[in-house]
Amino acid sequence: MKIFISTPLFWLAGIALLLAGCNAATPEPPAPATPTSSETAGTATPTEAPTPAESGAATTGATAQANPIDLLRRLLFETNSREAGQRLLAQIENSADTRYVAGLIDTMRYQRGLSPDISNTLNALTGANLSSDDLPFPDWHDWVEWAGQHTEIESFEDYDLWKSSIFSQIDPNFQRFVYPGMAVAPDSRVEEIVWGGVRVDGIPALDNPTMISPQEATYLEPQERVFGVSINGDTRAYPARFLDWHEMFNDVVGDEPVSLAY
Repeated sequence: MKIFISTPLFWLAGIALLLAGCNAATPEPPAPATPTSSETAGTATPTEAPTPAESGAATTGATAQANPIDLLRRLLFETNSREAGQRLLAQIENSADTRYVAGLIDTMRYQRGLSPDISNTLNALTGANLSSDDLPFPDWHDWVEWAGQHTEIESFEDYDLWKSSIFSQIDPNFQRFVYPGMAVAPDSRVEEIVWGGVRVDGIPALDNPTMISPQEATYLEPQERVFGVSINGDTRAYPARFLDWHEMFNDVVGDEPVSLAY
């Protein structure tokens, strides 16, 4: 296999090329737990927030009577006022349990009205003091970046259940990728999985595109960037402008299945 990098009619740097070397079927992941309904009558549900599932695991300390997923679910899905959210955050803060950190960061993305309060609780739990004169209220992106630099902070045991429940409520098709007990790469963490903003296949891949000769590609500018792949004597170029829209292609090059994520 050869990968070339250039700017005219062939090749661009900065690509992730994934070769599927076998045709074995991928085993189906176990189905996630069914999310529970609201336990608090008359509470409003944030329209952007998915509905997490409950867990039977208990925590220690001040929150011994409430498990982490239950508190986070109530904060994310059942809170209809800032005061109610602050009471739940105070309960979490009083626990001094840093295992809530990743779940609070997840919640911040959807409970935007509580972002300043959640940020204060995160500061109290972690001692990060991320707030400053230049950044009085760190947002979700700021905390995601901070968490990526502090992988020593562990999450509660059923965090993958919490994460999968959020994704399955955004789109049930995410159950194919995000589910309790899922395997992740050795240098990755479940906490690092974030929603890209669209449903599954919301940005359709470029699948098995029809190829034309370089002479026929009159729509390309001389210095236009392309992604290039050469396998077993089969050499192809995929214009970057096409991948701006599709973000991924699936093709067969030199009798080898190829996927490229942009």
